[in-house]
Parts: sequence; C-alpha cells; structure tokens
Amino acid sequence: MERAGIDETFVRDLVRDQHPDLADLEIQPVPSGWDNQLWRPGDELAVRLPMTERAPALLSKEFRWLPELAKRLPLPVPTPQRLSEPTPRFPWPWVIAAWVPGEPADTAAG
Repeated sequence: MERAGIDETFVRDLVRDQHPDLADLEIQPVPSGWDNQLWRPGDELAVRLPMTERAPALLSKEFRWLPELAKRLPLPVPTPQRLSEPTPRFPWPWVIAAWVPGEPADTAAG
C-alpha cells in the first residue's frame, strides 16, 4: 500500500464507509510505525491501517488476542474495538482501537 496517497480525506472516507457513526469525528494523523499508519478519530480511538504485506495478519492476531491480554496486564493496552473489511478503496482489513495516551517507549526520556 502506498502511504503517500493516504490523507485525512482518504481515512475519513474509509471510516464513513464502514463506521458511519464515527465519520464526523475530527481526524488527526499520528506518528506511525513501520507496519501500520495511525490516525486519531476523536480523542479516544485510533485507526490502524496496515502498510506492509505482513501487517494484516498481525492486526488479525491483535484483534483476537489483545482483548484477552488486556484483562491480565497491569497497564492500558490499545485494545481493538472494530475490525474493518477490505474494499476496492483499501485492499486489507484495518482496525479501530482504543487510544492509549502516552509516549512511545523508544522515544521517551530515560
């Protein structure tokens, strides 16, 4: 998937197509990792769009296991809330997860 073609309008259209109840939330880009591009619809959610061949399978595993693990962990986890279907507009499944505020460990002051 080409990252350059993904902007706020693209993400809003994806959300509107599959989750119309979230379509009117403000959408902001978030610094992203290698496998997924992140966007924030509102203050409490994150859209995770897979950007590599391996990312869709990883998102599927997270969707299955993170809710179970979250119950057992002593810290907040970005638990997946909704799994979206592939479409002609975006060919891979993508996830809407809970937003966990904070700073990535690899960039936090030590």
